[in-house]
Amino acid sequence: MTVMQRPEKEIKERGEVESILKKAEVGRLGTCVDGEPYVVPLSFAYHDGKVVFHCAKRGKKLDNIAKNPRVCFEVDTGEVIPAEEPCAFSVRYRSVIAYGTARVYTDSAKVVEALRLIVDKYAAKGISTQLTEETVLRYRNLAVVEITIDKMTGKRSPP
Repeated sequence: MTVMQRPEKEIKERGEVESILKKAEVGRLGTCVDGEPYVVPLSFAYHDGKVVFHCAKRGKKLDNIAKNPRVCFEVDTGEVIPAEEPCAFSVRYRSVIAYGTARVYTDSAKVVEALRLIVDKYAAKGISTQLTEETVLRYRNLAVVEITIDKMTGKRSPP
């Protein structure tokens, strides 16, 4: 884990960091090619030290990953805490930043497994069993990406 400027805000328990990753509804993928950063929100699932998401087979995300598979992934939850004074507002939050390597799945069984994780997270329970290699073949424009996480940090405020 990286050293934080405000170490009292660091979430040191891996279980809590993973809980934030599992519960967050939206993640943000950061890529960088030729010195140009690109960040995009997406739906995802976290499982066993990996983040999986789906996207179109063509687009900037996959173009960037093909050129530089090193990525950053961020999630957060929180709320603004209003105040009477202009600069006294605060934010109560929990966040995770993960760094890793992205790769596009080519194995259809892995695609189905990842899509089931995503569907189980966002849809009614049990519906993911309808996903098979045959049904996934209908979605010709679909790509599934896995991020293998090398390191991650969690942060909360107030500490």
